[in-house]
Amino acid sequence: MYYRLGDDVLFRQYQDFGVITDNSEYGYRMLNDNRPIIGEKYISESGAVMLSMVSRTPRDLESIIDDLLKIFEGVDRDTLRADTLEFFDGLERTGYLVSGESWEICQNNKSQVTVSESGEQPDDKVAEGSSDSIHQADFLRSIHFDIASACNERCVHCYIPHKYKTDRIDPELFYKVIREGRDMNIIHVTLSGGEPLLHPDILAFLKKCHELDLSVNVLSNLTLLNDSIIGEMKQNPLLSVQTSIYSIDPKVHDSITKREGSLEQTIIGVRKLLDANIPVQISCPVMKQNKDSVRDVIRWGNSLNIGVAIEPVIFASFDGSCSNVANRLDTHEIAEVIETQLKEGYAQSYRLTAREKEAFSPDAPICSVCRYSFCVSVRGEIFPCAGWQANIIGDACKDSIKDIWEKSEKIQELRSIKRSQFPKCVDCKDRGYCTVCMMVNSNENADRSVFRIQDYHCKVAALIHDRVDEYGE
Repeated sequence: MYYRLGDDVLFRQYQDFGVITDNSEYGYRMLNDNRPIIGEKYISESGAVMLSMVSRTPRDLESIIDDLLKIFEGVDRDTLRADTLEFFDGLERTGYLVSGESWEICQNNKSQVTVSESGEQPDDKVAEGSSDSIHQADFLRSIHFDIASACNERCVHCYIPHKYKTDRIDPELFYKVIREGRDMNIIHVTLSGGEPLLHPDILAFLKKCHELDLSVNVLSNLTLLNDSIIGEMKQNPLLSVQTSIYSIDPKVHDSITKREGSLEQTIIGVRKLLDANIPVQISCPVMKQNKDSVRDVIRWGNSLNIGVAIEPVIFASFDGSCSNVANRLDTHEIAEVIETQLKEGYAQSYRLTAREKEAFSPDAPICSVCRYSFCVSVRGEIFPCAGWQANIIGDACKDSIKDIWEKSEKIQELRSIKRSQFPKCVDCKDRGYCTVCMMVNSNENADRSVFRIQDYHCKVAALIHDRVDEYGE
């Protein structure tokens, strides 16, 4: 029997445990993608050793056992074979592994999920995240790269004022960081900007991500997309793309990007990606200029099986100037946008997210930044997330990613912040409809306080909560 990882499955082995996940944890899915979402599992140390013998290329069980016998000394072959077979078969039933009686059959077979809907674990080598021995450690999962701060559009709402959009990352710096990140077993990278397709080495960057078996999201306006870039994107089945569409009316969209013809070019790019079977998501930040266009964007995306992420509140520019906030919706305008979302089927999504947030304990971390991810600027500065570029927590030009991740005092401080440090929010009836965001607070407060929440955001959370409740089941 031969075994391999599922087509969209990633595995990482750490010192005392392993993590296996499908790419839905990191990538975008088309609306008509009916494959089960099998999610992320923590694997015990012995199970991780067994799983480390499997890759995307089929391998026969007997050669796997040969290698495992060199590690598990003193275990007889029949026992080890039976144990490994039971473990692998369980992972196959949950969709992580694919098997076949020959190399060719295994290579051509697809994942078949048979038990994941019940939540059943294959056996005790796949451990729950709450286990005493295996827990959701603060290990680096993802790196967000701004590979080009330069941009060929001038979006009025952007959190990066245009005067800062001048640079491109040094390729050697990119390769240094991604190599060090992969040595730390990162799973995912985001290539963003600015406009990432402006970087002359974008093809080489995409190729390197594929070579390192990384899930990749590219955030791009697609106006510079060409056949060479699409060809390289197609090589990585773990790659997906997000683009912004503000309106299907070119006058509205182009008035936001300040580039005539930009909507037409973006739509052409979207259709080329779909023709290449590359998953796409549309982001639609909503502001005064396009608040009446939301329904049309949702329906256009849905007609192409593309999910549309509506962002009703734009956040302030990172330099503290709040130069873009004049475009932000008033609360009564927010209400109109929320009403549109609910009529287009977003109510259940709001409710599910609210239940997750309401379940958080006061001792839970306030945010995932610097627990699972961080961002790298074109100059090698490390900051917590894409919008928080004023908060520099390390320098990749001077230190290794490992040293920054493990030793930065600023990172340690951010990780230690708990929900209980926001007493106004702990028992708030609207907490399920609000994201307490330190970046948003810092960008909007003159003193850069991460703990003081602007009243506007509280009003928006209450408004969303009321509208969702009124909408009913």
